[in-house]
Amino acid sequence: MIKTLHALRFVFIMLIVFSHIVGERFDLGGECGVSFFFMLSGFVLSLGYGDRVGQRQFDTRAFLMRQLLKFYPLHLLTLVAIVMLDAHLGRFYDWQHLVPAVLLLQSWIPLTGYNFVANGPSWFLCDIMFFYLLFSRAYLWLNRLAWPRLSWLLAVVAVVYLMFAFAIPSDSVNSILYVAPWTRLIDFCLGILLCRLFRSVIGRQWELRMTGRDMTAWELLAIAFLAVSFLAWQILPQCLHCVALFWLVIPPFLMFFALAERGQGFVTRFLQQPLMQWLGGISLEIYLLHMLVFRIANSLLAGMGIEERWLIVIGGLGLLILAAWMTKRFFVDKIYASLIKYVI
Repeated sequence: MIKTLHALRFVFIMLIVFSHIVGERFDLGGECGVSFFFMLSGFVLSLGYGDRVGQRQFDTRAFLMRQLLKFYPLHLLTLVAIVMLDAHLGRFYDWQHLVPAVLLLQSWIPLTGYNFVANGPSWFLCDIMFFYLLFSRAYLWLNRLAWPRLSWLLAVVAVVYLMFAFAIPSDSVNSILYVAPWTRLIDFCLGILLCRLFRSVIGRQWELRMTGRDMTAWELLAIAFLAVSFLAWQILPQCLHCVALFWLVIPPFLMFFALAERGQGFVTRFLQQPLMQWLGGISLEIYLLHMLVFRIANSLLAGMGIEERWLIVIGGLGLLILAAWMTKRFFVDKIYASLIKYVI
């Protein structure tokens, strides 16, 4: 794993977390974060398993099972915990809505009432499992096509997507454009193409040039480029800013920090620190736990007479990081270690 990208997992997870804390005013954080992770998944899988796929040595079934062991037990735990907590508060779910969430099929149903049931963020897992299933075929196909044909393909996909995006009803944008696996597959494939560019002769030449005293300035410029996307996000219609905007924003940002691994700018050195690597390592647990933890934190702190929102947020973040670390160490890792022998 490239250390800078590993640490950026935590940064973009926090964008998602804050989007849920702040609400609609900061939907940008969630939309940007989700796009980053879909593209990062395509990039990292290609970097780590591409050669094995090319040699026909990649076992899709075994890979899917290993990934399920990493997150499915925690998915079930958080789902049950939130259902029980909501039942205690007088809120109940229909079984028709819960069953797809349990089976990680909720993203395939184009209705928001199904997509975000109980632990809403778990829809991401439904999409990512679909991408894992298609990874080897998508990798082989996208790496065989010549760049001129790929350019035409990307142009056609962009035109068709835009026509489709403006044609669907506004109340279906979330369930069809933002959540549906068959539309978000574009993000994952962009990650595969980014890895192809990263490993190409051109990518290696760029990497060799990204050294020197001016690297910090370039890193800050890359961050500013990402921040400026907020201006575009505010003026674009939802059908464009929820996904398509980040096809232009995330790829150059992700590629830059992948290439800057050896650049030794200030930001790169910061991301490579042990603390940031540790936080990157618990990003999945933070993602799956944050809705539950903040509900509990809000209830506990309010019960103590603490009404200031900033204190609740700080307390919730501290509790979230602690809960994520403990969950990974004492639950996720132990279950994985005890069951992986039945998969290999």
